[in-house]
Amino acid sequence: MANAISQYFRGIEDPRVQGRCQHLLSDILLTALCTYITGGVDYQEMHLFAKDR
Repeated sequence: MANAISQYFRGIEDPRVQGRCQHLLSDILLTALCTYITGGVDYQEMHLFAKDR
């Protein structure tokens, strides 16, 4: 399921400057969604979720 959601997010245009980004926009959006679903409310919790994953 996460793969299907990630594929969906890959269709979103990334407005950031290419070459200056460490992570794919689709990965950031998927991590944000998963953090929100598990009760996370801010960037710090998103970071902890991604780190534990």
